[in-house]
Amino acid sequence: MIGSWGTIHLNSMIDLTEKQRDVLDLFIQRWERGESLPTHREICAHFGFASPKAAADHINSLKKKGYLMNDLTHSRGVCLTQRAMGIPFLGEIQAGLPVSAEQPSEDFLPLSPRAFGLSNRRNAFVLRVKGDSMIGRQIFEGDLVLVEKSDKCMHRDVVAALIDNESTLKTLIRQDGRIWLRSENPKYSDLIPGWDLQIQGVARSVIRLLPTKSKHGLL
Repeated sequence: MIGSWGTIHLNSMIDLTEKQRDVLDLFIQRWERGESLPTHREICAHFGFASPKAAADHINSLKKKGYLMNDLTHSRGVCLTQRAMGIPFLGEIQAGLPVSAEQPSEDFLPLSPRAFGLSNRRNAFVLRVKGDSMIGRQIFEGDLVLVEKSDKCMHRDVVAALIDNESTLKTLIRQDGRIWLRSENPKYSDLIPGWDLQIQGVARSVIRLLPTKSKHGLL
């Protein structure tokens, strides 16, 4: 588990060409609507490819890069992998005192952005909360926060931010032409940037994992 992250690179997409991303998006859209995955001919018709070979080449590239895999149990012969369907999990973020930024992990959680009101999977990522500075906004340690990558945010949005190169989850305050981060727990002070404040994303949803019961008690 990492402590946080530096500049956000959504590893699930950066290795794809623009057209490969478009083809993958078509697969994901069909899957999210509960429809069968597209055939080579349907891909050609959708994108205006002159030959089924162009569709086959994109599919083969998506297989090599880990977004599609062969599946003989499906009539279309391929299926989406967890990497394609999931949202990147970038580790923990401090909801307490900020910590130095590190590099992101490459895990993926099987969540549908559309279920949380997000239309673009490419801009979504998940963080696990560490600390108690946001309890006033009902965000507790261990919660998962679904974040939309964005540098556009409103006053009092909960944001994932880099402040003086340290990462944290706080409430954004814009007032009298100034901008700073507010803790939602009186035992923590507000964070005023000394030289830099970068908004990495806006929290769109909080996912709370409930303990699982077993015959031996709570797991």
